Amino acid sequence: MDAPLEIVRFSETDTIRGVVGQHLRDPDLWPAVLALNGIASPAELRPGTELRMPVKQVFAADEALLTSLRAIQAANAEGARIFAPEEIGNAIANRDQAITEREKGEWREVVSFAGVATDYARDALDIAIAQRDRSAEAVVSDVQGAVEGRAPVEPAWSDRELNDILVEFERVRTLSASTTQITFRDLSRLRLNPNSNATIQRMRSDPLTGHEVTKVSLANGDFYALLNQLSEKATFEIDVPGIETTTNSADFWIKNEGGSAKFVNYDQPELAIEKDGRTIAVGANEGLVIDATGAQRAQVLDSVLLTAPEVGEIIYTGTAPLEWQQFDGAEGYWLEVALDPGFNQMQVSEWGIRETGFAVDLPPARYHWRVAALDRLGLPGEWSTAQDFTLRLDDTPPFLTVLSPASGAVLAAPMVEVLGATELDVTLILNGRSLSAGADGSFVSEVELQPGENTIAVVATDPAGNVTRRVQTVVYRPAADIAIALSDDIPRAGAALATRSDQLSVSASSTALAGAPVVVRDGSGAEVVSTKVETGGSISFTVPVDEAERAYRIEILAPDGSVEGQLGFAALRDSIAPEVLLDLPPPRATAENDLTLSGNVPGAVRLSLNGTPVALEDERFDLSVTLKPGQNVFELIATDAVGNVGAVTLSTLYDIDPPEILRVDLSRPKGDAGPIRLEVEARDASGLRQAQPFLLTVGGAEVEGFLRCDAGSGLCRAVLPAEPGALELIEVMIEDYAGNAAFE
Repeated sequence: MDAPLEIVRFSETDTIRGVVGQHLRDPDLWPAVLALNGIASPAELRPGTELRMPVKQVFAADEALLTSLRAIQAANAEGARIFAPEEIGNAIANRDQAITEREKGEWREVVSFAGVATDYARDALDIAIAQRDRSAEAVVSDVQGAVEGRAPVEPAWSDRELNDILVEFERVRTLSASTTQITFRDLSRLRLNPNSNATIQRMRSDPLTGHEVTKVSLANGDFYALLNQLSEKATFEIDVPGIETTTNSADFWIKNEGGSAKFVNYDQPELAIEKDGRTIAVGANEGLVIDATGAQRAQVLDSVLLTAPEVGEIIYTGTAPLEWQQFDGAEGYWLEVALDPGFNQMQVSEWGIRETGFAVDLPPARYHWRVAALDRLGLPGEWSTAQDFTLRLDDTPPFLTVLSPASGAVLAAPMVEVLGATELDVTLILNGRSLSAGADGSFVSEVELQPGENTIAVVATDPAGNVTRRVQTVVYRPAADIAIALSDDIPRAGAALATRSDQLSVSASSTALAGAPVVVRDGSGAEVVSTKVETGGSISFTVPVDEAERAYRIEILAPDGSVEGQLGFAALRDSIAPEVLLDLPPPRATAENDLTLSGNVPGAVRLSLNGTPVALEDERFDLSVTLKPGQNVFELIATDAVGNVGAVTLSTLYDIDPPEILRVDLSRPKGDAGPIRLEVEARDASGLRQAQPFLLTVGGAEVEGFLRCDAGSGLCRAVLPAEPGALELIEVMIEDYAGNAAFE
């Protein structure tokens, strides 16, 4: 095993399976060869690669496996499965392990395990040869479910396990859904089906003549017999209560139930049945039913045709759906599933199936199955040709890699080549269409691109239904002149974009395809922001701003880095609230119920009066307000494009009531020769005007003038020079600021 490895050069016309098959005589060893050379995948192989090949190691391992197989076969031919079951079992187990190590490429371990297997087989051969000189015995060679036995010395039934030895007069029974197989020294076999009870009455061997006699009594139930080739020195007898059977047939079935006995002979030699001194011969493929009414002979049904699964099919679930053709005249079917083609290791035995299909739940393994049709007498027909299937649990997604193109690539050509690798025996789908992989698992195909973002999806599905999906996204951008437009929703201060914060969010539209790179530069050409065009050609980014205008430029780049479209803009920070400028302030008080307000609001985009929007035209407003009696308060709020708010509060008293004159006093406070004083006291909500007219007579001569009013105290006074004569007040008028007047 220390021989040097041979070097083989991999050429462009080679496949890994072909090279391995040529040099190692087994193409399925390619994974071990790749592992030996440190190669992860067939996709990594390139013409000129030198492969180290374990040619001599593989030949030595295969020779050791062949030697162990021959030793095992020789031991079995001498009855090792009966007389040395542990040794022959160890031989088979070690050879199986050697086969497993071969799959891994562990050649030294293959030789080691195969050598151990050979040693065990030779020991089994020696034991078997020695045992053949002993008295006859039988062995329990298969147990499925609950099987019990009772030897002559045992007081009660006890469980029977695989490889238990059976002696004369030992009883064996199977419970529901259970079967067992008894193998005799000459490798003849009896298969006891569910709910059966049999007794091994005689197992004798005459060393002088070599004559052997075996007799089995069937108390109830049924069994299927496959006898070794009988000779003049061997006799096999079956006893059903009241019926004795002697046979030269090597293949037959017997059932004892409810006072009737049923027999089917599948072999050319006859099955001789003796009852009440009369012998009945049952020929090939004949059946016989004996009950209280007599004997009824029938030709058994031909073999059934199995339809599914296909021969050798691999099923990747724990349930195998078994199906066969409908057989004319069949009243039911008998199904058997075993681990071996000889049906020695039974897994399923179902009698009386009415349909032409049956689903069996089994652990992962390779299985063999067959079906026999049951006629109206309950006699099983010929077995179908046995077929095999394999249950395999596989929940590992298959290996799949996409080597190119790279995800996110921006391409200028309308076609792209998709290159990758996967496992063998998978189904490949590329963007919804079938794709074939090469002998080494590699694949390559071209995909046509549409302008914009394109999805490249490769799906690999293995025979077990496991799926691996690889998705790449690429952008196809054909060269073009690209237009850019800023969003109208961005606030402006004059021609510049504006915001109240120190960061401005900019949105724009373009004719570019999604995924195109975008660069934003300042006035010096330095890069400020980099982003990509979004779906529909939209662009969004944020730039810093302050009170002074800053210049920026948006550039959309081609795949080669050239500028395909650009747009400049200015931006600033605006934190000054707009000012409300009135043409005229509203009167403090008025007797008119309509008030007109007008003015302009430079920079404002919205104006409201007490929460109600006011129309602006060229930043001017002109509105009429209906007053309510009493004080009216107005708040004008102006908002500019970036959200700065300016406000002004106005008030006007709506007064339609004249002043109330409380007192009028015309007198000469310093005597008849002193000055004349006129004093009027009044009150009004809107206040008194400062000058109020009056008319009086002094000695019959009229004198007119104006009172001077104090708005706070409501007192109005006038002092006239001293004049002789009588005083008489003709009229005085008191007027408020709203224009309402009272007379006295």
